[in-house]
Amino acid sequence: MSNSLNVFLNDKHIGVLEKDGSGGVNFQYSDKADRILSLSLPRQKAPFDNKQCRGFFNGLLPESENTRIAIGKKYGISPKNDFSLLSAIGYDCAGAVSFFDSNDEKIHLKYLQASYEIDYKPLSEDKLEKLIHELPKKPLATGIEGMRLSLAGAQDKTSVIVVGGKIGIPNDNVPTSHILKPAIKGFKETIENEFICIKTAEKTGINVPEIKIGYANETKYLLIQRYDREITDKKIKRIHQEDFCQASNIMSAYKYQSEGGVDFKRCFEILRATSQPAVAINQFIQLIIFNYLIGNNDAHGKNFSIMHYGNGEIKLAPAYDILCSEVYPELSDKMAMKIGGHYNHNEILLRHFEKLAKETDISFTQLKKIIKNQCKILPDIADDVIKSFENKIGKDILSIIQKNCNKLLKEF
Repeated sequence: MSNSLNVFLNDKHIGVLEKDGSGGVNFQYSDKADRILSLSLPRQKAPFDNKQCRGFFNGLLPESENTRIAIGKKYGISPKNDFSLLSAIGYDCAGAVSFFDSNDEKIHLKYLQASYEIDYKPLSEDKLEKLIHELPKKPLATGIEGMRLSLAGAQDKTSVIVVGGKIGIPNDNVPTSHILKPAIKGFKETIENEFICIKTAEKTGINVPEIKIGYANETKYLLIQRYDREITDKKIKRIHQEDFCQASNIMSAYKYQSEGGVDFKRCFEILRATSQPAVAINQFIQLIIFNYLIGNNDAHGKNFSIMHYGNGEIKLAPAYDILCSEVYPELSDKMAMKIGGHYNHNEILLRHFEKLAKETDISFTQLKKIIKNQCKILPDIADDVIKSFENKIGKDILSIIQKNCNKLLKEF
């Protein structure tokens, strides 16, 4: 294995990632780089040392220790070494970034294109079911020859390609188009929970990816269209993106505000760097309120992202990983980010949102208007979604939404 990796955005060489002497990494942009990898990595001639760049590169990798260990065993590398992991599985990451051994020039031609002809092997129901059941031991489809993809996050999941409604594994260089999530063991109806929350968000006017519940024989899964992929005329293209931790050079292990992660003030700083800040800020306010009202206490910095388009435009990404965590009593009621100085969801009142507005320099008038509107419409929207398919958890989620909406409405 080489000590350096060529870093690409789609088919454009953007820089070199090198191992440093103490197990970290350095990154240097190519002289020809015409785009940035991250808000935390502005273009400059000097290299970025490990302290300056590790947050972005670490954020491309899975967080789960079991997933890292499984990848380490497959490729004979240390599960704790970010450089080695990116070298092994960094062909198809979130966004448009990919990594290749700098000694292997031929592989670039095979894997790097502006867009790709869709080429894949469809999976039978039996094979798909087997893939899902094997995810804890063979995460990210590491059991399938040729699959070298990386997804951030702590949950068991994988990426697949969907063509004409059929799920398959892409051949060689073709990017994946969807994320497939199985149920989370030990928690009631997590698939139904996320489906209810995402669909309710969509009907509330929040931008979300396409999502559906599917079955491989009797095995249920959630299928989510990747917003960082664009499919047109039988071709698929990667779109670059980064989450708010990456944009702030914060490693995934510190994604919660209480551990040094992103807070709402930093979120709004990121949004002010987008191409249409007023639009992005309004979208994000809608999402903050929505997450609070549905009882999503796990809305941390890795659950918000921005898109970097080829023309230099930056936009807030669609909302994702939205779940009512409050429905599970074994999970903490401590929110990932403070609202008005408080982490405890049950302590939040209208005045705390007013304090949040002052701290982040946003309009409380605008914030209050959105709160009032969502409190009025959300219970009915959620009720319609819950009644649209078979589930048991919906009534508990609706009860939480009604409680949170009624509490704030009483203050108006």
